[in-house]
Amino acid sequence: MRAIYSFLLLLMFLFSLLGCSKQEQVQVKKLNLVQGVYASGNVMPMDHYEITSKVSGIVDEILVSVGQEVEIGTPLVKLQNQPNESNLQIAKNQLELARKNAQPDSDILTQLSQQVENSRVVFKQDSIEYERFRQLHEDSIGTKQDLERAQLRYQTSLNNYQIAVSKLHESQERLQIELDNARNNYSAQESLTGDYTILSAINGRVYNIIPKEGELIAGNRPIMEIGAAKHFETELQVDETDIVMVKVGQPVYYELDAIEDTVLSGVISVIYPRINTIERTAKVIASIDPSGYPMYPGMALEANIEINKKDSVLVLPVMFVTEENEVILEDGSRKQVETGIRDLNYVEILSGLEEGDIILKPEP
Repeated sequence: MRAIYSFLLLLMFLFSLLGCSKQEQVQVKKLNLVQGVYASGNVMPMDHYEITSKVSGIVDEILVSVGQEVEIGTPLVKLQNQPNESNLQIAKNQLELARKNAQPDSDILTQLSQQVENSRVVFKQDSIEYERFRQLHEDSIGTKQDLERAQLRYQTSLNNYQIAVSKLHESQERLQIELDNARNNYSAQESLTGDYTILSAINGRVYNIIPKEGELIAGNRPIMEIGAAKHFETELQVDETDIVMVKVGQPVYYELDAIEDTVLSGVISVIYPRINTIERTAKVIASIDPSGYPMYPGMALEANIEINKKDSVLVLPVMFVTEENEVILEDGSRKQVETGIRDLNYVEILSGLEEGDIILKPEP
């Protein structure tokens, strides 16, 4: 019986040892800690832009090839703007009508001039009548009522004459403005008609050509992509919860899918002050040092933006610190600690622990 009892005690002791060995433990140690913000993005040539046509038309001739380096003013593509012919004819008709109406002997101005002349004659006659009745009244011959009626006719005809003159001047100015507008519209339509050649706005390289010769393209649709030939940058998407920590000048480290086991670096240069309401991210531009590797527009990458960095600080794995900033000591008791910066694996311990302390991993 005593042997069986001793055997059971031994089993319980072994089980207790096994139970203790299952809980992971680590020592508080010192490390260099870097706090970063994750971002994804693409490599893009500097000064990259899409070329669009302000008019629709048929691609008559593509004057460059993909990969070709171009200078400012290099002809890129020639368009034949046939659909604009009808607009040009309409503008021409409007110009002829406006020019005809603005002539001094046009029907509109002739009619208004005649109204001015008629009202002037009436006004002259009423002026004479009013002066005659005024003289008679001074000679005590006419009645006061006759003088007042003559004065009323005089004032009315004066008003009518002034209104007619005003209408004539207003119409002359309006017709002249309509003629100027029609002339400008015709010139604009005329400049958009016929062959239309698009030129490069930068010194760079042609990275993409979308339409083919003979293809009809609509206005404001992309035709080509051009950017710097040798200088690249990155366009990053940063989550809106992290963007407040990102500043211009912070270092960035890249891992590119196309370049394995290599970390490239750069610096934040531009932060767009706007959140994409669909993706809930902010756009950030950063430089990139290719370190001799060839760069291609659109290369995918993952970036780590360095927000903060501390050397030789006390750290614990993040899994050993609870959400309430508590740790489990070697004797199983819990202790509150103060934490600082963190990366994906470690969190800084500002106070509450010493280097070498043993910490147990909390049970899930």
